[in-house]
Amino acid sequence: MLMIGLVGSFGNGALFGTVVMVAGAGPEAILAFVLGAIIYSSIGFSYMELSKVYPEAGGPTRYTIYTHGRWTNIINALSDIIWYIFIPPIEVIAIIAGLNYFDPVFLTVTGAPTYLGVGIGLALMLALIPFNYYGVKQFGQASLYSGVVKLFFYLSMSLGLIFIVFDYKDLYAYHGLFPYGPTALFAIMPYAMYDFGAIRVIPDLAEETNMTDKLPRAIGLVILFETLIYISVAFAVLMGTHWSLLGIIPGHFNQLTPAFHGDNPFFILGKQSGVLYVFIAAVITGVLAPFVTGYIYLGSGTRVLFSMGRSGYISKSLKSIDSKHSIPLVSLIIFAAVGTFLVFVTAPDPSIYTFIDDATAAGYIGLIATPIALIVSRRQGITKKGDMVRGMNIIAPLATGASGLIVFWTGWPSEPYAVILIAAGAVIFGIWSKVKIGAKNALWYVFFIGFVTFMVATSHDGLTSAVFPQFFGYLEGTLITFLVCTLLVYPLGVLSGFKKQFIHKDFTEELYTKKGAEEWKESQ
Repeated sequence: MLMIGLVGSFGNGALFGTVVMVAGAGPEAILAFVLGAIIYSSIGFSYMELSKVYPEAGGPTRYTIYTHGRWTNIINALSDIIWYIFIPPIEVIAIIAGLNYFDPVFLTVTGAPTYLGVGIGLALMLALIPFNYYGVKQFGQASLYSGVVKLFFYLSMSLGLIFIVFDYKDLYAYHGLFPYGPTALFAIMPYAMYDFGAIRVIPDLAEETNMTDKLPRAIGLVILFETLIYISVAFAVLMGTHWSLLGIIPGHFNQLTPAFHGDNPFFILGKQSGVLYVFIAAVITGVLAPFVTGYIYLGSGTRVLFSMGRSGYISKSLKSIDSKHSIPLVSLIIFAAVGTFLVFVTAPDPSIYTFIDDATAAGYIGLIATPIALIVSRRQGITKKGDMVRGMNIIAPLATGASGLIVFWTGWPSEPYAVILIAAGAVIFGIWSKVKIGAKNALWYVFFIGFVTFMVATSHDGLTSAVFPQFFGYLEGTLITFLVCTLLVYPLGVLSGFKKQFIHKDFTEELYTKKGAEEWKESQ
């Protein structure tokens, strides 16, 4: 589980996203990963506890069905599935960008795939499926072996750039450590938070884990190792950049992204290092890292789709288990097909950077419900004392506020685009599956989504002024969003929870009827 979480982390986000972070904020990118680790740790604590309370496939997508009912849960589920649907194609586009370095026929000048690039992308999406088809044991072994190789070359690449080029002046010589101020730091946070989101795959696989008591430790270690490696990659971009070879005036960080022309930036940095091994490590990382992350997220996203079938929002066939390999085969195939179509066909600006913002916006709309569900579960008397994480009465409201900030920081048009997808899906699937339970209990969630969308539309200076009036400055909007989410959304969410655990014969009792679950039920 530790290796699955780690190798799921280090995909294109830390390769492409870090370059955008440095381009947007210079040395502040390092601080962004430190702040990201603090923010995601608060959410990670929620997973540590709830993954033991509800050890289910796609568990985080199911927590709120027990605490708030089906309407809150369907909004939560749609947010989660959109997050997951974007990620395998994002990783595939990262591989295409790597190929584009050697022959620039796979991406347009805007970074979107050409027709040839889309064809290669479809083939790569199909190649992700076999790694998930042969069962969770083989999935784990493949992740272990490929993960060791991936981490070796990942670290070789980043550390090689740091120690070979080693231009330490880039850390302070150009307007100090904070050349663009706090606004730039907050603006790049969605890229950092996209990277940290990989720990979610661990509770998604909880139902297939033999020792659920080990999950909290795996989650904590993944966050720790993620932080250290992400910081090393940020240092690699800062200290491993030859300004003159890129044709950039030293210190003009904002010219980094266009200088790479949409290609994998580490291919270019590795080539310019003058050391063949660093370049080879960059090439292997640029292909292997996104591929491994892609098939891990395809497997985890399949569990999320399976959980939606278990909750009755989609066809019951999606919760069927293949008898030969004990995996949700129908969910696997449909998730891959729908994800490819959604991203390559319907995304408004199909490039790797906009996809990251879109996925992050949807993902954190879903994540904000997790610390609230934790507190409601405790109030329902479901959580055993030995499973409780200390300090959650303080951490949970802060995690709610921090999650709201991430949604706010993703900005325009990613946040409203994600909201439109979530709203359309919730209405369609809600009506189709005849969701009736918990409408009043979902009002806090609707309020949050409406509020943060309003703040995005009216607070991002210069981004929406042609469409909406600007009532708040960026920093004012940041402060207001955090305070409202912490002091209003959080208590509303907790008070909206059911006093007793929601159990329904069609939508929740299946957990208790699986093999060996009677003892689990009695322990509750």
